Amino acid sequence: MTIFVRDLTNEEGNRLLRIARKGADPVQVRRALLILASAQIMKVPEISRLYHISGEHIRHTIHRFNQEGMASLQPKYGGGQPPTFTEEERADIIELAQIPPKVAGYPFTNWSLSKLKQAVEERGIVASISIETLRIIVNEAKIT
Repeated sequence: MTIFVRDLTNEEGNRLLRIARKGADPVQVRRALLILASAQIMKVPEISRLYHISGEHIRHTIHRFNQEGMASLQPKYGGGQPPTFTEEERADIIELAQIPPKVAGYPFTNWSLSKLKQAVEERGIVASISIETLRIIVNEAKIT
């Protein structure tokens, strides 16, 4: 069975042409080109050979455009891994980093990242934390 994009409105066709010619986002440009090729009754294997893109990706793009319209051209980025520590844990770490070590009961005058890591784990704020994650949390809070 051959798949094609649904009939485009004049507005959609003009917007797709504008994106294909002057678009700044390469993902949108590529998707617009695929949709326009399909609208010209090009079959998926022909589009695949023309743009060197897998047929599966082209079919997915066409299906998505048929369902969502112009919104389907926008990339959906995952946003990365969710934060490992809660805001409460981060706040507790920041609070401890701002207390002088002598006041917190430690025999030194300045925090180092390794000493702060040890204190955070000893106090049970978190079970385990890397020095690099600790550095990021402290830097975000603008603590030196």
